[in-house]
This record gives sequence, structure tokens and C-alpha cells, in this order.
Amino acid sequence: MAERANGIILDTNVVVAHLRGSVDLQTLASPDEPLFLALIALGELYRGVLKSARPESNRAKVDEFLEIAAVLYPDVATAEIYAQIAQALDTKGTPIPENDLWIAAVALECDMPLATRDDHFRQVETLNILWW
Repeated sequence: MAERANGIILDTNVVVAHLRGSVDLQTLASPDEPLFLALIALGELYRGVLKSARPESNRAKVDEFLEIAAVLYPDVATAEIYAQIAQALDTKGTPIPENDLWIAAVALECDMPLATRDDHFRQVETLNILWW
């Protein structure tokens, strides 16, 4: 695996696993390695909060999680990378969910690995993936 940039982008499913106690992100990442969350993933987390049986409690967990992970906001460069990934996957006939295209674009733009549990990210050829 290629040498990693300083920092890790977290996919929504890894954060959910952390919030449920089945993964400890602070032991998987080295202490000096910052954790990041794409704005799109944060939206997915908040949607899950609203769908849950305990929205107030779960919102508090997400808000507390944001104390250990910084949010990354997409920009024009992210949109260009998104379009390139989407076009490449469409050409190969291997599309992935829209939100995951954006999350992959953020990771590629920042040149950071993506920690995920979703196998479909393998379709993004240049993406550095951590299987957490």
C-alpha cells in the first residue's frame, strides 16, 4: 500500500461502527493522524439521526464525534474530481452511489486514504482504501 498522506477520510459506515462501539477509531488511527469527515458523510449521519428511534441521543453522539474529526467541504476542485470518477465508472459500467462518489472525490482531492467498509469503493482505481 502506498505511503499515506497525513490524515484519514472516514466513510459514514466507519463512523456509525465507531458510534455503536464496534470500532475504536482512536486505536485504528495513530495518535498524530487527524481524522476527517466529508460534509456529505455528515449529512448521511444526520439523516440517520432523524430516522432513528432516539434522535436526540444520537444527535448528541454525532456532535460529540465532531470533536475528534474535522469536516471537509467540497469545492470546485471536488466537483471536477467527482465528474471524472463518475464518468470513468459509467464508462466501465460500474457506478457507485452518488454520495460515495462525492466522498471518494474529497479523499482524492485531499490525497488521503478513505477508511470504509463498502466494497464498491474498489471501483475507484486511484483511491487509497483502509478497510476498517
